[in-house]
Amino acid sequence: MKKIILFIIFTFTISCQAQTYPLRTYGIEFPKDSYVKDTNNELLDYEGTWKGTWNNKTIFVTFKKIKFYKSYLDYRAYFNDIIVGKFKVIDSNGVILYDNTSLPDNKAKIKGSNFKKVDNKYSLIYIDPDLCSMSGSVYINFTDATKTKLNWKAVYSWDIITESCPYYNATVAPEPLPYEIILTKQ
Repeated sequence: MKKIILFIIFTFTISCQAQTYPLRTYGIEFPKDSYVKDTNNELLDYEGTWKGTWNNKTIFVTFKKIKFYKSYLDYRAYFNDIIVGKFKVIDSNGVILYDNTSLPDNKAKIKGSNFKKVDNKYSLIYIDPDLCSMSGSVYINFTDATKTKLNWKAVYSWDIITESCPYYNATVAPEPLPYEIILTKQ
């Protein structure tokens, strides 16, 4: 009888644990509270500070791997290892144009999504509530075997600009992030 009770407890314990999936799992809906984990430590190479220059501006982007709870699908919210990005942009005179490096990780304006199956690029989402909810998609990938150069390509948009936005009638939109750049690991 004691063995039967232990077997039932063991089986119940195993079945109650959330399922874990590798980061590159495609084509399924993850069950509620499951964990999409960076089992191969692929995101670690992205961590750190990266630097690049464009249009007389210098950008410093710091990427960090976190365990993020994707709760926007309430009925099947799940955990996911992602990278978040925080950035500082300075002009050629050293004036800070944008700086969100002090934001907590859960408020980062750049949040990772997943690796694209087709071209192996890591995709991120950019949402900036401080710039009238400017948003976009960013795709990054390494350009060299040493993983010290990172190719950044992005598409940005404003879906809705209201009169309360300081750029409502502006002829030139702010450019907090580059559309395309090679970043070098610092």
